[in-house]
Amino acid sequence: MHYVPASFLQFEADPAARGSDREEDLQRYSFWPLYLLAGLVGLLLAGDQLIGWINAPAWLAWQKPFGFRLALIGAVLGGARILYQTLDGLFEGKIGADLALTIATLAAIILGEPVVASLVVFIALVGESLEGIVAGRAHRALNQLFELCPKVVHRYRPDQDLEQDLPLAEVVVGDLLTVRPGERVPVDGVIVRGKTEIDQSALTGESWPVSRQEGEQVHAGTLNQLGGIVIQVEKIGGETTFGQIVQLVAEAIQRKSPIERQADRLARLFLPVVLGIAAATLIVWRMRMGYWSAGWMPALSVLVVACPCPLILATPSAVLAAMSWLAKRGVIIKGSEILERLAHVDTLAFDKTGTVTRGELQVTRVHALSGIEEGELLRIAAAAERRSEHLLGRLLVREAESRGLVLPTPHESQVFPGQGILSQFAENPFGETKEGTGAIVLVGNAGWIEEQSIGLSREVRQELERADSAGETPLLVALEGECIGVIGVRDQLRSGAAGIINELRLAGVGEATLLTGDRRGVTQ
Repeated sequence: MHYVPASFLQFEADPAARGSDREEDLQRYSFWPLYLLAGLVGLLLAGDQLIGWINAPAWLAWQKPFGFRLALIGAVLGGARILYQTLDGLFEGKIGADLALTIATLAAIILGEPVVASLVVFIALVGESLEGIVAGRAHRALNQLFELCPKVVHRYRPDQDLEQDLPLAEVVVGDLLTVRPGERVPVDGVIVRGKTEIDQSALTGESWPVSRQEGEQVHAGTLNQLGGIVIQVEKIGGETTFGQIVQLVAEAIQRKSPIERQADRLARLFLPVVLGIAAATLIVWRMRMGYWSAGWMPALSVLVVACPCPLILATPSAVLAAMSWLAKRGVIIKGSEILERLAHVDTLAFDKTGTVTRGELQVTRVHALSGIEEGELLRIAAAAERRSEHLLGRLLVREAESRGLVLPTPHESQVFPGQGILSQFAENPFGETKEGTGAIVLVGNAGWIEEQSIGLSREVRQELERADSAGETPLLVALEGECIGVIGVRDQLRSGAAGIINELRLAGVGEATLLTGDRRGVTQ
């Protein structure tokens, strides 16, 4: 008894396949007709009950037959759809709960009990409507994954040195595509020009961007944060890593778990038992009362009450809701049967970033040198990063603005992916620490700062060791060739992460492991 067609949750792994075809699919399998039908049957049934409650005088006696007709219309409208599904299943050799519903509805109509028939149909439609709502949520969760890929891309023609915008569906392997800062990579490919930093959190859950340069791979669905790059297309659509993930989620939602298959088997076995009990009830009442009509209503009650529809509706709806809920939150499960296996897990491995931690970096250390105050050090670093699209740059700017610091705008900024940023100011907005009218500020890692011929004092190196021990990522700030401070940033532990270990142990999980590629200090 399923209104939701299997193809409703069958997604093409190719993001380019969505669009008009996907819209037609949504319209074709819209659940609104089902909702409207259920509502109409409910209104007709309610109209019958309302008229039945009226203590009508003789001149309003016509109202009760009218209520009778309302219930009959509701039973016929809803029952026609159930009858169609029953016949369709019988032609395919499938016997399910629809048969019991059809028998119960037809029997009630034949016995002159349209209210009972309408009530049976209404309950069935409400159950299927709930299933449709859950399936719709799963569908929207998959659509959200598709939104990670752009619909329009920029094809680059090196012979003419120009770009041409075209739909993603028209891209072929070997094309050159330009990906601008702030845009998502549409395909899997290799960088042939430029270097940048890529946010791969959509694929890996890792919030920290990774550096990519010529000759290195980039994947569809990831975000280009810094410089513009030109990539050569290697994989498209369903062949990309992103496409395979989408297909994995879609297949996981469609695939029946063992408990769902068991529920279907029980429903098929339960149906003849219900029919047998109904027949036995009819015979017993016939033997007891002496006439057949006395047993029709008890037998009908058995058919209605013992119908296995709740069993086969509740189980897949619960599994489908769980799968869509997890997919929406970035948890990819290979199949619904995995949900059942979780009950027997004794070892659990956690990813760190975004799972144990919140995946949100915060400034946790501001250590100033050379007599500069901490607030001024943060202002200098944030000003240098003001034009930057890097995750750390935005973090410093946001932190400075939250403290009410006024940030000057650099005249020019040069980004060194994976290393740092160099910003030049036309005038020195940082006091009288240096002579001259301009200022050059560098913010980056220790190795890059040293490559710029800027020496690191013993105090700076000690501060770097403290930051590493605290699990922080240190950023060095240099002004006019001198290191003036260290700023530490760190991902924050998710609230309740420590308590979840105790809860897992109480649930029978004996060992918990943390998987991460970070340094030991960060992990500890």
